[in-house]
Amino acid sequence: LIILSLAVFASSGLAKDDNTLWEKEFVLALQKGKALLDRKAGGLGYTLSQEEREEKILAKAIRKAMDLKAPPCEAMKIAVDLKYKPYSVIRNIFGSGGEVDLDQMCMCATEKGVKKQIIAQAAREATYGGKPVYAPDEVTQSQCLREIGLGFSGFAPPEDIPPPPPPPPPVSPSTPI
Repeated sequence: LIILSLAVFASSGLAKDDNTLWEKEFVLALQKGKALLDRKAGGLGYTLSQEEREEKILAKAIRKAMDLKAPPCEAMKIAVDLKYKPYSVIRNIFGSGGEVDLDQMCMCATEKGVKKQIIAQAAREATYGGKPVYAPDEVTQSQCLREIGLGFSGFAPPEDIPPPPPPPPPVSPSTPI
């Protein structure tokens, strides 16, 4: 009975470690990324801007966390707490390839103080495999985003322009009036 209890206790402790493994690795990756960003880039040749380097670090960390089945809301909160830009965080979470519910992410992000316009823009611009994650209708019809009055901001089909009226018939001295 004691051995069975120890086995159950040990396995439950290991399961808890697996659930927080993503969090430890995610926080470490983001903190390490911030430390690298604080250093000045030097050397010859092309270097990425501070913003581009931050975006790459963030994208890699989020992708790995989502692969480890991180809850999207928790990952977003951690990254925003570590002073990463909410727009980039949310767009990368949407584009991570995992199943992310737009309304749940919206509610979570607004609780964190992120403006709904930022959430909507991130949702519209998130891509996975070169394709948009959400159709424009999904974003505009989101229950959480509906109250900000989003309209479809894509290109509307051109309106039909009526052709100009035909020119009047030419007037000549030989034409009777």
